[in-house]
Amino acid sequence: MTISTTTGNRPAAPKRVKQPRQKGWYIPWIFVGLFMIVLSVNAIMVHFAVSSWTGVQTENHFIKGINYNKDLAGARAQAERGWQVQAEFTSTEPRKALVAITARDKEGRVLKDAGVTVSMIRPTTVGHDKTLTLPYLGEGRYGAPVELDLEGQWDMRFVITHSTGDYQDQKRVWVQ
Repeated sequence: MTISTTTGNRPAAPKRVKQPRQKGWYIPWIFVGLFMIVLSVNAIMVHFAVSSWTGVQTENHFIKGINYNKDLAGARAQAERGWQVQAEFTSTEPRKALVAITARDKEGRVLKDAGVTVSMIRPTTVGHDKTLTLPYLGEGRYGAPVELDLEGQWDMRFVITHSTGDYQDQKRVWVQ
């Protein structure tokens, strides 16, 4: 009996047969892919939220909250006075306008000797607000020209101080 030097009498190694994958083997990878999409979208939204924040915030918010009842009493007193106030914002040129306030008392008499202050407030960005003191023009009318830095929406907040009381209101205007 001769023995082969290459294989010997040992039995041949079994052939490795690749077994087919189990049915549904890819389902966990679908979940991993969906979570990766959700994480990517969240990361993009966080990036835009942090990079687009303009820094607008309320200053002294705690003190303003405490004074809320005082503000309500002032609003009631203002309503009882019944002043007739008209605020006008007339664009004259791009980013330029004429701001005018006409003030009369409850009986329609002209309010002379009042102090009228108008604040132009940009609601979405900081650093562009302007405050004007309007001179008396006659016939209960106070006014002055204003030039603003940006086009778009502005809040025109005006305060009238008079010996018989004060008045404040706000109007949203569009600057072209």
